[in-house]
Amino acid sequence: MLFTLMSKSQDKEEKSVIPNFLFYFFQKKTPRKVSLVIPAFNEEKTIAYVINQAKLVKEIEEIIVVDDGSKDNTANIAKELQVEVITHHQNLGKGEALKTGIFSAKGEIILFLDADLKNIDNKKILSLIKPILKGQADFTKAAFTRAGGRVTEFAVKPMMKMFYPETAFKQPISGQFAGKASFLKSIKIEPKWGIDISILLDAIKHGQKIVEVNIGELVHKTSSDSEIAEMSFQVIETILKKAGYFCSKYKVIFFTEHTLFSKGFTKNSEIFLNALSKKRIKIVYLTTKELEEFEGHKKYLNEIYKIKKDKTDLLKILEKIAKKYNAELKECAIFTNVQRFSTIIDNFGLSLCFTNSHVKLKEKCKTAHSLSDTFLFLE
Repeated sequence: MLFTLMSKSQDKEEKSVIPNFLFYFFQKKTPRKVSLVIPAFNEEKTIAYVINQAKLVKEIEEIIVVDDGSKDNTANIAKELQVEVITHHQNLGKGEALKTGIFSAKGEIILFLDADLKNIDNKKILSLIKPILKGQADFTKAAFTRAGGRVTEFAVKPMMKMFYPETAFKQPISGQFAGKASFLKSIKIEPKWGIDISILLDAIKHGQKIVEVNIGELVHKTSSDSEIAEMSFQVIETILKKAGYFCSKYKVIFFTEHTLFSKGFTKNSEIFLNALSKKRIKIVYLTTKELEEFEGHKKYLNEIYKIKKDKTDLLKILEKIAKKYNAELKECAIFTNVQRFSTIIDNFGLSLCFTNSHVKLKEKCKTAHSLSDTFLFLE
């Protein structure tokens, strides 16, 4: 749910009707210790300014700079300012930097700030954590004005309106946000630039009380057109993935006999395959039967491939099929109930079988009770 901040007068009225002992009780239940995580990659020009402004906020008890493989003086400057510095030996991307910070932070609240901010100040920083400290929010994010913002206005906002119509964020993408550590440590952290929107969408999904805090103008360093294009792609990919319309990890999924058509082709089979195809994943069915038997089902599948029963070069066949879809087997998944596939499934990124499959398959595969369980494992 999305909430707006109350005015100071409203806040006072609210407190005045609560008996003192109850107000004290509720205040004691809100999280107190705040950790600040600053992901940084080659930000020697601004990192000191951001850290020094954060140090003026007495509520922040821990500052962690995650140096994501910087080649400049970022880490040394942060160390000189006596904050904790965790260094990645190579650039892993913003998502990995935030993950490192989240699982290193000791606070009950974790605040995130970009390292390239040129005009952030202690008042803006404090405004981001105040709603959580007061028990008015579980999660806060910054709304701000800045030059540009074409990706947000022409791509992200329309997609949010389409897939998350119940929300109305002024600035869906922001690296300035805060949340409770219990929530942040329970979710999957997306890699690279999809991280900011991913965490916001998880906050919506998990029913966090979200407050968008207007902090006025925000000045970042200028990004190149190629950087903006890559950021845009990753953000849009993440929104589609979170909305259930995109499967970014696996390009192809193979089904063998005794999986898709084990009880004939039913209405449930049609629903399952239609839902799977929306994830933009290619669907290949492997069979030893004559292809004419599946004539009526071709529209639900990208390919039906006949394998001879005495074929021993299964691996080469599947590699060849995957290559047609510009994929390696490690980028593919397989759902099988056929024992002879047990010798090659280690080559796949994901392997699934039914709970009643042969023990050799269950030793190597993730087990599913039904076809619909496939969605639990696809990412």
